[in-house]
Amino acid sequence: MLTFSENSVTAVILGTMQDAGLPHAGCTCARCTAAFADPSRVQHAACLGIVDSRRNAELRGEGAEGRREEARVYLIDATPDIKFQLNLLAAVLGPHPQRANRLRQPDGIFLTHAHMGHIGGLPQLSKEAMFVNDLPVYATPALCDLLRGTTLWSPLVAELDFRPMPGDITVDLGDGLMITAVPVPHRDEWGVGTVAFRIQGPQKSLLYLPDIDDWDQWPGAEETLSDVDVALVDASFYSRDELGGRAPVAHPLVTDTLTRFTHLADRLVLTHLNHTNLVLDEGSAAETAVRRAGFHIAQTGDMFTL
Repeated sequence: MLTFSENSVTAVILGTMQDAGLPHAGCTCARCTAAFADPSRVQHAACLGIVDSRRNAELRGEGAEGRREEARVYLIDATPDIKFQLNLLAAVLGPHPQRANRLRQPDGIFLTHAHMGHIGGLPQLSKEAMFVNDLPVYATPALCDLLRGTTLWSPLVAELDFRPMPGDITVDLGDGLMITAVPVPHRDEWGVGTVAFRIQGPQKSLLYLPDIDDWDQWPGAEETLSDVDVALVDASFYSRDELGGRAPVAHPLVTDTLTRFTHLADRLVLTHLNHTNLVLDEGSAAETAVRRAGFHIAQTGDMFTL
């Protein structure tokens, strides 16, 4: 469980791995074998939380004794590990107002795209599990339509409040906290689009970009990354050596990111790491090269004041 400063807006990393997490299903590599044997080595799929605790502080004035209002809590992406990620936020979610021994549901979920690691946790919100009610879910209009039309998930969909969010549209969450959908190129089997999210807080800004095919395919990359204080970016694979002779995958290599954005190193945080990624090994040549270049490697629990 994480603790947060009051009277602040905080982005917090709740997971750092590619969609399948660590250990990876069916994998017997050294990293996955170690994680299967030792739960402390388990790492969850990439996810970002946004916690606005300012409402607590606003109630501290005269006549507010004993009053406390919950922080506003949002997730970016609903990963297969959502139950663990919600538990990390238990202190700020607080108890459910009607159900004993349950957490309050988050105030909203923003979805980047339709791949497993980014929507695979939605079934955990259904009546078989958390049983949310009218939970706001922000996604591209086409992704909203896809989820609404997925018959298998119809009982869950009935409990979600879909709020279509086209690219370049900003959602105002109040008091200087805004989230803008930024279209990016990424493998799109259903034609529903992929977005990053630019989060503007009262003090600083952050870009959350867990998936992109290639920097060359996004003409706005330089301008967008330069325009934020922190950018969490796709770092699925360190080099082609991880692919075992397979065709290149739809993610930029870390080596390319390091070369291309050396001048932005102090603001870039590498996330969405595949279980094969060499930077996962502390002290390895890859991890050392990233840190010496001035880039950061995402860790669960890392917080950024916005």
